[in-house]
Amino acid sequence: MVHQEQSPDAVKQRSTGYWIGVLLVLTLLSEETAYAYNLVTPALPHMAAALQTADIVWVSTLFSLVGGVTAPLVGKLGDIYGKKRVLLATIAVMAVGSLTVAFAQSLAVVLIGRAMEGVAISIVPLAYSIMRDIFPRRLVAIGVSVVTSGIGLTGILAPIIAGFLIDNFSYRGVFYFLAAFPVVLGILVMLVVPESPVRVRSGIDWGGALLLGASIGLLLTGVSQGATWGWGSGATLACLFGGAVVFGAWVAFEKRARFPLVDVALARRRPLMTTMVAQFAAQGVIALQFVLLAYVVQVPRSVGGDYGLGQDASGLAWFTSPGAVISMLMGFAVGFIANRRGARNPLVFAFVFGIAGCLLLAFMHSLSWQVLLGWFVFAIGGGMLNAAVPNLVVTAVPPEHQAVSAGTVGVVGSLGAAVVVQLVFVILASSVLTVVEGSPIYSSTAFTWAYAFGALICLAGLIAAIAMRHGRQAMAETVEQAPAVSAH
Repeated sequence: MVHQEQSPDAVKQRSTGYWIGVLLVLTLLSEETAYAYNLVTPALPHMAAALQTADIVWVSTLFSLVGGVTAPLVGKLGDIYGKKRVLLATIAVMAVGSLTVAFAQSLAVVLIGRAMEGVAISIVPLAYSIMRDIFPRRLVAIGVSVVTSGIGLTGILAPIIAGFLIDNFSYRGVFYFLAAFPVVLGILVMLVVPESPVRVRSGIDWGGALLLGASIGLLLTGVSQGATWGWGSGATLACLFGGAVVFGAWVAFEKRARFPLVDVALARRRPLMTTMVAQFAAQGVIALQFVLLAYVVQVPRSVGGDYGLGQDASGLAWFTSPGAVISMLMGFAVGFIANRRGARNPLVFAFVFGIAGCLLLAFMHSLSWQVLLGWFVFAIGGGMLNAAVPNLVVTAVPPEHQAVSAGTVGVVGSLGAAVVVQLVFVILASSVLTVVEGSPIYSSTAFTWAYAFGALICLAGLIAAIAMRHGRQAMAETVEQAPAVSAH
């Protein structure tokens, strides 16, 4: 038990102005997770060229994979040792990881730093938990809404910040920013944010996390390197077979674990299973769209041939920022609809828009207006996806299972982003047009197939959404004291 200088009651009696300051600090800090993805994605083509590698996809994959596996563990460490203390440790790991990438001269060192950055995915749930524990009851719902809206705003600002940093300081400027930003906010956390008084005796599923991470890592390595090593080679088969075996061992381990990383029995129930499939598809296709857009917009037409808008990183913001505005507005709309009609129908329409956006971009990505049209159509669905799934988690399981279910769905979402992006680069690598300074330039046909793959991912999510029996009634009627979430 960590002793505090002030009692919880004394802390909660502080002025509203004080709590607004705490909320501002936690909101800005929560943006670090979004920045760690949204700032880095536009930099991927530049990193590939600077490092002369065709395996740059692992910069995104490893971040999502490590984040998905470690987030539940970090959350439990916060319950045991204090959420503020663990939050500060997470900030330190994020800063060191960012500096590691900024100074790295090889892909291997970049990936070490990027894996450390993946721990930052835990910042948002830790911030939510701190607010729940220390804020006066009247301010908790408002606080969560402000943090949620702030993360949505990051999607608008991040491309502009990324463009400025990349165009003026190279991709390394992005990682200097990702190192400095949490350090400044970490100092404010130490000075302003009280420690949570809540402690929970719980075990930590280190074994489950290790087995899950190893199994997904082996499978993704086999898939990504299959074309290079040969699909029938011993190394490829060893990775694929070994990953499958380790995954089976993980399932068996989780069934016997006292404090499992993922509650397998709960996950097999239809409401949570369909929600997890939808989350996997949603986060996978959103990550797919961001990565592909960064390439389509920034590749020069002189080397892309049938595609390529030749924009710099700042030019990319003219595409992504308006789309982020659309997504944020649609997220608010879903929160309104879910409270009155349920979140299942918005999810269905979200995947329909996702399919439409992917197919438009699959067959039309040569001109600016075509890319904008497809991206904006997808942005409508993307905003709805981010808002609908959290609301469906609330209605999928009883209140006593909310925390573990939310954690499970979060793991699945991170894995969806990691797996889908990895598979997209396998598709792109099957049709390389040319190689410029060690970095591959993919053909227009490769992007057609990649976007078509995105449509298939959305179709899988749509099938799961249609199969849902929950989320068809107004949340105000089915969930007591659980307001609908408007956006991520």
